[in-house]
Amino acid sequence: MPTSLAPAVPTSPRRAVTDGVPTGALLALGALLVAGTGNRWGVPLLAWLAPVPFLLAARRASSWRARLAILGVLLVATSAQVAKIVTAPISPALIVPFAAPAAISAWLVVLVTEAARRRAGDVAGWLAFPALAALGDWAQYAASPLGVWGTAAQTQLHDLALLQLASVVGVAGIGLVMALTSSTLALVLGAPAPRAHLRQAAAAAGLLAVVYAWGSVRVYTAQPGRTVTVAAVVTDVGLTAAGLPSPEALQANEDDLFARTDVAAARGAELVVWNEVATVVLPDDEARLLARGADAARRLGVELVLAYGVLLDDAPLSFDNKYVWFAADGAALETYRKHHPVPGEPSLRGTAPLVAHDHPWGRSAGAICYDYDFPAMARAHGALGVGLVVVPSSDWRGIEPYHTEMARVRATEGGFAVVRSTRWGASAAYDAYGRARASMSAFEDHDRIMVATVPVTPVATIYTFVGDLPIVGTSLTLLLAIAIQARRRQA
Repeated sequence: MPTSLAPAVPTSPRRAVTDGVPTGALLALGALLVAGTGNRWGVPLLAWLAPVPFLLAARRASSWRARLAILGVLLVATSAQVAKIVTAPISPALIVPFAAPAAISAWLVVLVTEAARRRAGDVAGWLAFPALAALGDWAQYAASPLGVWGTAAQTQLHDLALLQLASVVGVAGIGLVMALTSSTLALVLGAPAPRAHLRQAAAAAGLLAVVYAWGSVRVYTAQPGRTVTVAAVVTDVGLTAAGLPSPEALQANEDDLFARTDVAAARGAELVVWNEVATVVLPDDEARLLARGADAARRLGVELVLAYGVLLDDAPLSFDNKYVWFAADGAALETYRKHHPVPGEPSLRGTAPLVAHDHPWGRSAGAICYDYDFPAMARAHGALGVGLVVVPSSDWRGIEPYHTEMARVRATEGGFAVVRSTRWGASAAYDAYGRARASMSAFEDHDRIMVATVPVTPVATIYTFVGDLPIVGTSLTLLLAIAIQARRRQA
């Protein structure tokens, strides 16, 4: 057979864009990106980029020592991220217990993604990461006591166009879109032949364009119908590291709360909402407080959500965290107990089904603070057909205004207005599209009264009716297809 006499020319191996970047540099960059996302001083764009260095590092990991190094960096970086919210009265000792689950979860997602890539190919890894990330977000707020804290969507609280997606596919759906973007960047930067994956990059870019185009239109939607003027009345008095205030301080605080309620009514408020545990009473003094609340509502002709705590024991501390909603005629419409106490909070857990009640302006309901870190609460309220949800709350400097802004996602999910009255944090009112109608920081000099006019016509959302089923179903289907592909390749 004829042969060429020309010398063989060696072909250069195909190289990835990031082949020349040391793994240590990738991990250092990943640590900076993770530490810079979420919570105080968080940069929203970094959350889209943060997974990329870890996905690239996992491609190179050939031993468990290398994989454990990724976990170590994630633990340090996530601890730095959590440390940003630790201010008095929160102890630094809580940083690692809260950071570790998030870091381990992120590490497992990266490891399983890389396992899928090695067994089923680059495209399989590209799809595995968003599927696993979405399932991780969903599992956290559906089954853990952390709610939506640490989910990808909570890093994007000012991106109203993106947050409109919550009305369709919830927090996990937002996480899937963000993770697909990260996965696409890792594919293009880490694959030996980047141009071979232009179709995947185009598909991800197309999805992102559709999400933002639709969200940008939706966020400018007018909301016709009735409005109601609501006032958030807050106090600076509460439980601290030193314990409860003295009886004299509590009595003066109670008087101030009722005086502020009078002022709010004079400013046109039809509904006045106190912050979480705005005052504390002993069990035998509860009836007196409630009688005073009913009288104030009747005298002023306003509805009053009187949020307070009943001290059950002081060694160890235990209290009943609740509100009573008074109609304008002084009748008690609802007594509600907090359904989701913060881990470690010495509060009774409410178990009664959520209810809604009708008012002259429409249907309303309520929750207390941490309750609204759980999308299931918003879904339940949306299913009840409410147009307004009030959320008496209490925060601390490290999560202000971040925690309050998380409530705008619940408003978007459920299609109703949310008014959050907050001690030691930001009070705010949002409409059914998550748009701010008013806000007030506790760390400014004012009279502790926020008045807002909010629309109360419910906006039907797909998420209210189907919840997380589409995203969970899509993610599981993708992972099943990847598993089948991996098996075929190994056969």
